[in-house]
Amino acid sequence: MTRRGVTARCVGLLLAAGSITAHAQSTGQSTAQPAARPVTVRGVAFDSLHNGPLTNAFIILRERSQTTTSDDKGRFVFEAVPPGTYNLSMQHAIFDTLGLSGASARVTVTDGKTPVVLAVPAFASFWNLACRGIPVPAADTGFVYGTVRDAGAQQPVAEATVQLSWIDLVNLGTKTASNVTQRRWTNESNADRQGGYTVCGVPINIPLQLRANYLRNATGELALAASPDRVRRRDLIVPGRTAADSALRGVVSGGVVDADGRPVGDVRVILENVREVRTDAGGRFLLRDVPTGSHQLEFASVGMTPVTLDVDILAADTTMVSATLRTVTNLQALNILGAGTRGRAVRRFEERRQQGFGAFMDSTTIGSRATLAAVFAGFAGVTVQAASANGRRFNIYLPSTGSGPCLAMLQLDGIQQIDHEILGLMHPDDIAAVEVYPQRLTIPTELMRTDARCGLVAVWTKRAFR
Repeated sequence: MTRRGVTARCVGLLLAAGSITAHAQSTGQSTAQPAARPVTVRGVAFDSLHNGPLTNAFIILRERSQTTTSDDKGRFVFEAVPPGTYNLSMQHAIFDTLGLSGASARVTVTDGKTPVVLAVPAFASFWNLACRGIPVPAADTGFVYGTVRDAGAQQPVAEATVQLSWIDLVNLGTKTASNVTQRRWTNESNADRQGGYTVCGVPINIPLQLRANYLRNATGELALAASPDRVRRRDLIVPGRTAADSALRGVVSGGVVDADGRPVGDVRVILENVREVRTDAGGRFLLRDVPTGSHQLEFASVGMTPVTLDVDILAADTTMVSATLRTVTNLQALNILGAGTRGRAVRRFEERRQQGFGAFMDSTTIGSRATLAAVFAGFAGVTVQAASANGRRFNIYLPSTGSGPCLAMLQLDGIQQIDHEILGLMHPDDIAAVEVYPQRLTIPTELMRTDARCGLVAVWTKRAFR
């Protein structure tokens, strides 16, 4: 559905086209006479978008070819500057992220008492430029913008449709009776003649799904992670401009290493629902004859934090990708697997099932389900919330005594997971058993963790039971 009261419109690449002029503030008298000798120019680099100092900004005093860098409080200094009028410019990674060339200010140096402020514009300035005619929204709303180009000539694609969607859990019940349901919101924008698009009225801190298409040539389903940023840029590549362009293919090649730079073998490398390979012993992988356009590449290995990377695959070209997987080291493994024997792990699982405090599934039942999300949906009281439009990413919620469901703590092979993303990279055939404990009081001592306030979902792979 389309969110009421929210308009998505395209205003072109107004933000991406040029720089934003910063403000120069003076506390001195405008009639002051120029000093006879060089003076010190002091200033502050400030990020109005995030309301804080801009650290490590590169500042240039152009007429004198002097440069400096702002400190951890955003302060910068130019020494021995003769009186006169100068152009100051500022460069920082945030401008690259926003698609801007930088900030600038024209200042008059007189007695050295003129503080200069070089600033990233405030959100209201961005909004009024990108979302003309729409009142500046509350602090929980922003916009997403970028360009759409084709995978062949890499030229702007006018009239490409960009769709951005997200899923909320909505409680339609009362204070005493919860009735939680999922609701999907969608905003769309059509690219202008320069390929620019802007989608206004987008919530922050919620996972987003992004997709672009033109004449049935579509990108993959792209995930934008939950972020507090109110201004976000994502440039997109569609396969092409004609129906025949959907047949264009490219190649993705690369390698996977661990945190110490050592190759990681047998990592699953998944190009959405299109293709899957595994890395060799040297951590290398190769995906041939894959669809062009913007896609997401997922890397997963049990015991390591999964990684998802954006890839723009061009026609008749090889896209090089490198990924780093990190071992989960800050969480303790359970004593069940510490014994190191399959017999003990299986026996303890059966003992907990006989105690009857939780709900259980073994491989006999799990193997009959098409997806892992369907496995969890088969438990009474469990809510599975999709975190992507294709349903591969999802979160598991358990009932709570509050006004709505509560995000379950997840353990995979005895290791507590930071989030539920890894489940979207697994298949029911990988799973030997699942345990669900809907309340903290029902969790067995051997599985208990101090932060399991919402209950526990324990997943055991077949490898753990070997």
